[in-house]
Amino acid sequence: MEMLRLEFDLQHHLVLSRKDPFEHTLIRLILSTLATSAEIANLKKRDLKQKGSLCSVQFHGEKARISPLDKETHDLINSLKGEKPFELNETEIDELVSKYSPKDKKYSAKSLRKAMIIFLKDSALFEVNLESLNQKELFDFMLDFNPLYSGSWLDEDGLREFVLNYSALNDIADPKRISEEIGVEESFVSSTLQSGKSIFLLAKKFDSERFIS
Repeated sequence: MEMLRLEFDLQHHLVLSRKDPFEHTLIRLILSTLATSAEIANLKKRDLKQKGSLCSVQFHGEKARISPLDKETHDLINSLKGEKPFELNETEIDELVSKYSPKDKKYSAKSLRKAMIIFLKDSALFEVNLESLNQKELFDFMLDFNPLYSGSWLDEDGLREFVLNYSALNDIADPKRISEEIGVEESFVSSTLQSGKSIFLLAKKFDSERFIS
């Protein structure tokens, strides 16, 4: 359940931030590349590269590094105003990340990045040192295990699962309220709530029945 909750927290930032394109792009940048606050603040559009369907970014933080970047985040960064799109200091970046955190747990840019690393390593099901991978190995890894590269956190199935979990964890059954809070159409929320149960509720029921037996 711990990893399911971690995934929910990460998806929470991604889904709710879509209300603001600038802030959504920054959240995506952290989740797609594991960017630090310093790397975000120093990013320039000329640091973005694209070769065919492969996108990458050259970061200039405490040390220079090249990271793969999912195509949608690449395009969103290029759509922002200015050559240096994120004119923010560390405190401002942390406030932005915290704004889209779940109600019961506040994240900073650093802790969101750490959570994504934990999620990726757990998804891989084998020991992996992300920093030791070369550029191609890291891109292949992200394609396989990072939901931003496949789009699965924001596709219809991913959003349905998120709606069910959001409803369960926040104890909200009103489709209109959920719609307003997460920025997903009310009709979609309503049909989703009628279609199934959250995995958190199912797990809670299973634990309860196991305890009784």
